[in-house]
Amino acid sequence: MMTTKTTFIQWQTFVTGLLMGGADLVPGISGGTVALLSGVYGRLLTAISHLSHWHLLKLIRQRQLAKAWHYIDGLFLINLGLGMATALVVLAKLITWLLLVQPLIMWSLFLGLIMVASLMLLQALYVQKKLQWRWLWPGLLVSLILASMPMLQVVDGFSGWGYLWLMAAGALAITAMILPGVSGSFILLMLGIYPFLIARLAAFDIEVIAIFAFGCGLGLVAFSRVIVYLLKQHSIAVMNFLTGLMMGSVAKLWPWKHTVTYRLNSTGLEVPLQQENLMPWVYSQMTGNDNQLIWCLLVCCLGGLLVGKFGRIQLKDLAG
Repeated sequence: MMTTKTTFIQWQTFVTGLLMGGADLVPGISGGTVALLSGVYGRLLTAISHLSHWHLLKLIRQRQLAKAWHYIDGLFLINLGLGMATALVVLAKLITWLLLVQPLIMWSLFLGLIMVASLMLLQALYVQKKLQWRWLWPGLLVSLILASMPMLQVVDGFSGWGYLWLMAAGALAITAMILPGVSGSFILLMLGIYPFLIARLAAFDIEVIAIFAFGCGLGLVAFSRVIVYLLKQHSIAVMNFLTGLMMGSVAKLWPWKHTVTYRLNSTGLEVPLQQENLMPWVYSQMTGNDNQLIWCLLVCCLGGLLVGKFGRIQLKDLAG
């Protein structure tokens, strides 16, 4: 009986990692949001923060490897990491293709997911009388500012010392990825690195992936301890701020957009650089394309229903 339960937890964690990795591929969606919806957010932060804790080194020096493995929640991290790695390798091409072929439908799905997740967290704060608008509004404002920021010059490759910038971008992106409502992919998009990185992931470029992953590791270990500390010392303020971040990310996920400026990618094709949100009927007038309003509403509702059915946001998950 015990063996069956352990196996189930491993597969459940793997699937959570798979969903987190898939979410991190999409500009506007945060893997941290998926972790929060799955009820493993606090556990994840605690496990990562223990990787750089002095107590881990002490256990290793004493050759208490079993205790060290348990201290970092090793089985959980391994299963989650494998799921995320699988998503990054397997889903990179699929998600990119879907966003190109059916952008309105895909963004509507993501919109429904995040809208309901934000409302669930907002409701949890309200029910437990922990809702504080003075912290929620700044989170909302920060998220809206990030969504409206233009991209930097697009990067089509790295060499020499330029790899340090790729490493730094990894540290910055992973910091965003573990925050619900802040998309690491969108941070990479603003830095002009996202198209290059997605292409290298799809091509399985070991050198680029290794350097980027090293930067992610550094950022993850450093920033997770900060978040854990803030959640322990100022939990209510942090929870409200994160709720604001999630609510503000809706602006980035709005399906109907008009491209203001374009850029040329590495293959010479024009791709959007800066976009503005439109109402569905205005979108049809300006672009001449079908707004697919009925289908978008149905898919948006489907995404919301999935979160409402399977999501389990609890404030104790934030605090670990």
